[in-house]
Amino acid sequence: MSMGRLAVTGAALLALAGLSACDDKEPAAAGTPEATSAASAAAAKELAAAATKLTASSGKLDLTMTGGVTGTGAFDTKHKLLDLKLDLTGFGDVNVRAIGDDLYVKVSGSLAKSFAGGDWMHLDAAKMPAGSTLSPAKIDPRIAVQVLTEATGVRKTGDRTYTGTVDSEKLPLTGGFAAADVPFTAEVAPGGYLSKLTLDSEAVVPGSGKTVTSYSEIGAKVDVKAPAKSQTVEMPATTLQALGGQ
Repeated sequence: MSMGRLAVTGAALLALAGLSACDDKEPAAAGTPEATSAASAAAAKELAAAATKLTASSGKLDLTMTGGVTGTGAFDTKHKLLDLKLDLTGFGDVNVRAIGDDLYVKVSGSLAKSFAGGDWMHLDAAKMPAGSTLSPAKIDPRIAVQVLTEATGVRKTGDRTYTGTVDSEKLPLTGGFAAADVPFTAEVAPGGYLSKLTLDSEAVVPGSGKTVTSYSEIGAKVDVKAPAKSQTVEMPATTLQALGGQ
């Protein structure tokens, strides 16, 4: 697995996990009245509201990606907390903790020697350039909300299920893909929050598969502690550069 792929994967997970605080503005419905039917506009507004409710809370997440990559974790948007473990299947694990703007990353398995020998790596996200994979703008949960807000062809297919397409160039999961419409399906829990999002990037790049993220236990207390200082180093310059840092 390349450094670039690892960086894109990490950014995608952080964005979907809901790391940074959201503002209280309700996103506009996708499209315009002239371009969408009343039913589609209503469905888009419902879906955007569900995504906003999710990113304003706390909970747990489970994620699967192509190649057998899986992730589990917990997030608390209000307090800017994240605890995430990503299994790279055959390469080892990536653990990510976030406490405010302090990010800690630990890579184990065969990749560890390329990432501080397996120690926890620390970086201050607030100091990352705007174009970095781990800049506050890139890991803001409103990325996920904005993607759904700007979806096209949104249809309500059931009591709390939706389909539509999103612009591949706006997805943190599909960095480098050519411009195309990526199909998605979404589910909303009875509590009104987004509970599952499936992005079918296979339709854009054959072999890329689907990315499925499920959210549960919304409102649960999340407690994240910084790793011991004796096990932590500042992120090496080579890794920072790969992630778009200086």
